[in-house]
Amino acid sequence: MKIRLLCLQLLFCAVTLGQKDLASNGFTFLSGTQIQSDLDSLSNWILDVHPAPFAHCSEQDWTERLAKNKALVSGGGNLFAAAKAYSDLTSLLKDSHTGIALQSFANALAHSNGQIPIEIATAENKTVVVQDWTNSVMPGSVVESIGGISARSLLGMSMSLISQEGEAVVSRLRMADKLWNDLVPFALGGVEGDRLPLVLSQQFQNETMVKVASKADLDSIKALRTVPDISWSFVEDHPDVIHLKIRSFHPEQLQRFKRELRNCFRSIHSWEREHGEPVAGVVLDLRQNSGGHIAVMAELLPYLASEPTRIPFGVQIKNSQKARAQLAQPTLSGSVVSLGYQKNFKRLNKAIRNGDAGSMSFVAFEYPLSPRKRLNYDGAMVMLLDGLSASASVSLAAWFVRSGRGLTIGEPPMGSISGTFGNPIQMSLPASGIKMTVATARYYTEAPIRWETRPLLPDFPIAMTVEDYVFDRDPFLQRAVEFFSETP
Repeated sequence: MKIRLLCLQLLFCAVTLGQKDLASNGFTFLSGTQIQSDLDSLSNWILDVHPAPFAHCSEQDWTERLAKNKALVSGGGNLFAAAKAYSDLTSLLKDSHTGIALQSFANALAHSNGQIPIEIATAENKTVVVQDWTNSVMPGSVVESIGGISARSLLGMSMSLISQEGEAVVSRLRMADKLWNDLVPFALGGVEGDRLPLVLSQQFQNETMVKVASKADLDSIKALRTVPDISWSFVEDHPDVIHLKIRSFHPEQLQRFKRELRNCFRSIHSWEREHGEPVAGVVLDLRQNSGGHIAVMAELLPYLASEPTRIPFGVQIKNSQKARAQLAQPTLSGSVVSLGYQKNFKRLNKAIRNGDAGSMSFVAFEYPLSPRKRLNYDGAMVMLLDGLSASASVSLAAWFVRSGRGLTIGEPPMGSISGTFGNPIQMSLPASGIKMTVATARYYTEAPIRWETRPLLPDFPIAMTVEDYVFDRDPFLQRAVEFFSETP
């Protein structure tokens, strides 16, 4: 217990050290009145636009948490203290679409204090290096501490800022992993150019120095290794297995996304004609796919569905001026999806534009997706998921499971089989300037309508181990290939 208390004390000191540099880096100390005012603004905004703020908590819970957090910040605090208070309030909603706008927050920290050029993931309850952009630390290295602070304590700081979808605990952890390298320099009072001692648990390299890099420098390095929104290939040593990776349903180039999707299924049919037999299977990889537009996700369904499909079943929206100003669901020209399906989005956009402020609307997706007969694939499939698979990816996974289209492998995603919140809009809190997002819709995936908190559970649960990172192994893909070889 004494060791834990000491760690917490050190962590508090680290945050305080970060606070001293806020003014010189563009962040000012916030008074208690300012943070309390932001909490009131956030609460009012959520109650105004969220479709179901009390789906997972009571109105009394909300009122009590708001009062508690306002009391805790009465003495004021720095950026982290304010963000933690806001996140603690929104965590009651158990909605990953409502909370701190993490990319904006991470960018603010990176511009202010720099970034650690190391990305980590939690494996076997250890903080494991998965990427070092400066090539000084081996992937698979286990981080014990950095700058004298436990790596796990710093992860705890990160987790305190992350919203959780229902009971998707793994997803919250994966999101915290992603924020870790942005939060570390700020927590340690570091700035660009500082060198921080990194203690590893390895036998031959137990300590090294890590230089805090500028965001611009790291962005230029990462740009050379950009991961495409969609890619596909035949699996090495398994030329009859196709690996289709979709990292986002919000692609930078929509036409390229649709072209690659079409080319993938054309290649499957060409292979089958050439070999006179079906391919062994297709691996649909949605790991790290945080979602995007339902309309883009729907582009995939005509290639996979064997019958008309309603996805989602319908959307519940809260009508408000704020949502109206920011939202419009796309209708896609040159689309694979049928013209009938596009009518769903026209009806949704009409409801967003014309609904009375404060009222609820339910838009049923009455027009189904139709299979694309010429390039439709009805063979064996496996879907790969992890804790970062979210939003539209969960809607697709729900269809995949309910329809019996194939097996799922990996980690529980960020949402349940019954649907997720969505259509978030953004605002900046008036005093702190911290950007927040709030869901304005609830997507249901089935009839009769129900709402679950448990995340979708894969048929074959798998998680990365430390050794997997050391030897650059992919047990998710390996298990999928094994399944095809085991199944006639």
